[in-house]
Amino acid sequence: MKKDELTEKYAQKIEPILPLAKRAYGLRGQATPEHKASEKYTVLLKEYYSKGGSLVALAEKLGVAYSGMRRRIFASSTPPGPRKPRSQSSEESIEKTLTRVLKAKETSTERYHEELYKAYHNGASLAVLAKGLSLSSSAPLYYAVQRHETRLQENKKS
Repeated sequence: MKKDELTEKYAQKIEPILPLAKRAYGLRGQATPEHKASEKYTVLLKEYYSKGGSLVALAEKLGVAYSGMRRRIFASSTPPGPRKPRSQSSEESIEKTLTRVLKAKETSTERYHEELYKAYHNGASLAVLAKGLSLSSSAPLYYAVQRHETRLQENKKS
């Protein structure tokens, strides 16, 4: 099958569930219709990618962000984490955490992800940290936490 045909085939499979999948907010693993559609979308993306499909071509065809597709594929191997309690951090602790995160960011990507992982698991709000980092969304920070979790799992295996 040609790449264009593969892209067309998967675009037809994904288009009907895409509007519902885009509305899946919150932790993965929930049993809402939106989350089920989102899981199906991710399964189809992984299948398409494993067959040699171009995520860039599919993203253009569907009118979605390539980076979001890529994140879905690579983050899908990380199990959904437990729901954590709402952050009760003080302004002082947030400032200290933000300082550590910024220093780590200057060091390396891996160190930055590790510091975000620690902050998240110590109860820091990634939304608050995103504001402190002048980001419009906390999504990249959640991705960084997931990347670090994936690295930890890979290190356990080797």
